[in-house]
Amino acid sequence: MSINKALNKMKKLQTVISENQDYKSLINAVINRISISSVNDVINHGASAGFSGFIYYHETHAFAIRHRKAITAMLKEQAAEFGSSVVEMVSGFGVFRGSKIDSDDEQELYNYIGGGKCEQSTITNLMAWFALEEVCRMFDN
Repeated sequence: MSINKALNKMKKLQTVISENQDYKSLINAVINRISISSVNDVINHGASAGFSGFIYYHETHAFAIRHRKAITAMLKEQAAEFGSSVVEMVSGFGVFRGSKIDSDDEQELYNYIGGGKCEQSTITNLMAWFALEEVCRMFDN
């Protein structure tokens, strides 16, 4: 499918923002980093495929910290929809899939959610990737 056809099947930025007002700043931040033309690639291939601004830990850490409040709200909202805790839900993400989240990562997750000091880590990387993927899914028609 050509980029133009794929873009035509996506919701417009204004529509996504109007449907998700609580996440307006996060939506704009993601789109400013990857551009609207990469949204379908994120939807089809996931964040691990590598997208500008979401590749290196220093990038993902800065993004996750800057947008912590919105990402945390999105995590809690989605975990509630799935009927699980945030820790249970995050335990199913990429690097943790198939294994139990260890105590250091779990503590880092609690620090992140609670607004505490966070190190540049797997957790902040996952939080940035979670935001990237979830924002892009908002555009899926």
